[in-house]
Amino acid sequence: MAKPDGYIEIRFGPRWKYISPARIFIQNFIAIAISDQAKADAIAMAASELLENAVKYGASEDTHCIVQAFPETGLITASVTNQATEQGAKEVSGLFKKIMAGDPLEAYIMQMREAATRSDGKSQLGLARIRYETGANLKLEVSPENRVTITIEVR
Repeated sequence: MAKPDGYIEIRFGPRWKYISPARIFIQNFIAIAISDQAKADAIAMAASELLENAVKYGASEDTHCIVQAFPETGLITASVTNQATEQGAKEVSGLFKKIMAGDPLEAYIMQMREAATRSDGKSQLGLARIRYETGANLKLEVSPENRVTITIEVR
């Protein structure tokens, strides 16, 4: 992969109050980097969803987000990393496999139906929403130490 024309890196302890300013910052960065407001809005939404999940399900006070712009190819990547418990890492791996199987719209509808019947307060819609609404390629990495990184790639 070519070097990015620009990137931002954000680290913070998982606090809800930081997500909205991070979303705005990411959105502005992308809009400037590629001059495409619609793409900036979609990626900022996706990064915000990933940050919310990192805060909600993280097992430590360290959330890391990096956004990279490759204007020559139109590629934008956003990665969010956090520490998960062993059980949390297994759950996100299983959910990721389910969401990545098949058509993005069908996966989103399936998750919405499941969310309507859940009693634990977890909708588990974030990844399905990102995949459907952005058309992004999603990647999941789980380290042996249960560090979870989810990356979205949007062209």
